[in-house]
Amino acid sequence: MSTPARRLVTPPEGTRVPTPARGIPATEVRRPAPAPAHPTESVAPRPQARRHARHHLGFALLAGVLVGSMVFGIVILNALLAQTSFRIDQAERRVEELSQEHLSLVREQATLSAPGRIAAWASRHGMRLPDDIRILHAPGVGSADPAGADNPSGSPSGGSGT
Repeated sequence: MSTPARRLVTPPEGTRVPTPARGIPATEVRRPAPAPAHPTESVAPRPQARRHARHHLGFALLAGVLVGSMVFGIVILNALLAQTSFRIDQAERRVEELSQEHLSLVREQATLSAPGRIAAWASRHGMRLPDDIRILHAPGVGSADPAGADNPSGSPSGGSGT
């Protein structure tokens, strides 16, 4: 289907229509928009121009939302990285404190468990080493002799001697 023909409107008397410059064909010269035939009529914008402006608005809106969300995401990512960095620094400080505490506890344990210190403490509290160490065995069938005990029968189980 073809487009309907345009109405030709002649310019009112006294108005001057620009003439084309040299070297430009007359078909390329733009003429001013025709005045409405009646004063109450208005010239409606062409649908093509309205659609063109709407496309630009939609694209600008889409691009703004896309760029805005990307910037927002980058800002959130940087905030999370900074927060994680603070947590790592705090954890490193805590590890350093705990390693110092561990070292001091190991030193204290070594000092407290020294045999000379234990012997001195025992003698201060009236304890002494025995002169003769004797091992007593309770009578029973399945009891085994302690390691290094003197076994009169010579058998390893310490019982019947068979």
